[in-house]
Amino acid sequence: MKLICSFLGALLVSAAVAGEGETTDVFSTSNCMGCHGQNAMGGLGPPIAKTKLSYPEFLKVVREGKGMMPATLPKDLSDQKAANVYKELQAKEWIEEEIPVAYKVGQFLSTRNVGMIFFVVTIFAVIAALINLRFWFRAAGFNYLWPRLVKMGLAKSAWVAIKSIVVDGLFVRSLWQTNKKRWLMHGLILYGFIGLMFGDMLISIVNPQRSQLPISNPLELFPILCGFGVILGLTYVMYRYKRDPYVDNGMTLGKDFLFVSLLFHAIVSGFLVVSMKRLGMNEWVMSIYIYHLATVALLIATAPFTRFQHAWIVPTMVAFTRLGEAVVESGVDIGYEREPSPGRHHKSERIADNVLEQLGPEYAGERRLRYYP
Repeated sequence: MKLICSFLGALLVSAAVAGEGETTDVFSTSNCMGCHGQNAMGGLGPPIAKTKLSYPEFLKVVREGKGMMPATLPKDLSDQKAANVYKELQAKEWIEEEIPVAYKVGQFLSTRNVGMIFFVVTIFAVIAALINLRFWFRAAGFNYLWPRLVKMGLAKSAWVAIKSIVVDGLFVRSLWQTNKKRWLMHGLILYGFIGLMFGDMLISIVNPQRSQLPISNPLELFPILCGFGVILGLTYVMYRYKRDPYVDNGMTLGKDFLFVSLLFHAIVSGFLVVSMKRLGMNEWVMSIYIYHLATVALLIATAPFTRFQHAWIVPTMVAFTRLGEAVVESGVDIGYEREPSPGRHHKSERIADNVLEQLGPEYAGERRLRYYP
């Protein structure tokens, strides 16, 4: 009997020792280490060694998540293991030198701060784009076209403009009619980029904590496919830059190439962030994530200053042409009977006014245009 009791006692002691061993090794075998570093001194997430949180506060963060940290369910980390992790963190040594530089920079990139940075960058880009559009509005003679649009009807004018922006601009009808291969490559960049923005907005709504989803999840798969589409389209553009002698217009090629390069780096760095998180290479994630944010911000800020502004200027100019054609075809009394190039009369008026202005004040007054066959 004594032998049996001794044997059972030894088993209990062994189990207790084994249990203690497990409690001191939970952090290093959990997902916590991936973001907070091997010694809990930070990585993608903040340093949590010597945590000053109470256990209830700690458990609340674990279960509900915080900022970019996703919630951890009990099935992934039990309450007992969470308590063991908490004890380990309290026991870990605080070593200031081990805090990664990427985290020291990244700690300022809270969701709120990143949102503010991109808000300022976007406002700057929008203002620059509107100033540019104002120039092209004037160059297209909008002031001369406006009275005719009022006569034709503003509702009809709005319909013509919207239809043109969608069909001629978004669907790029002219390129489809002339070169379907280039339309496809153009579409991969345009629609892929739109898809990435839409996908990111959707994730912000449906999965605000940015918790890792299965690769087959539509929220995860859709942006990946859009990103590959953009890269394929960009590769074709770079090929054209290298092979087509007529791409260089002598004015904007350098800035255009900068835009293409920034877009390429933004997509690739985004892929790297996702891939490294999935592979557990978390020590690199924050550095690449900061680089990704920087390239996206530069991409937005430089867009209004390169030839890629044609993404919004060309559809606007085509819409003006369609409006001019609609005015002529409507039969509205617009002050002239015949025009060889439908919809261009308002531009001819602007040219005539500029010429008369240059000639001097003695030529000011009413002017009349005549068209000859």
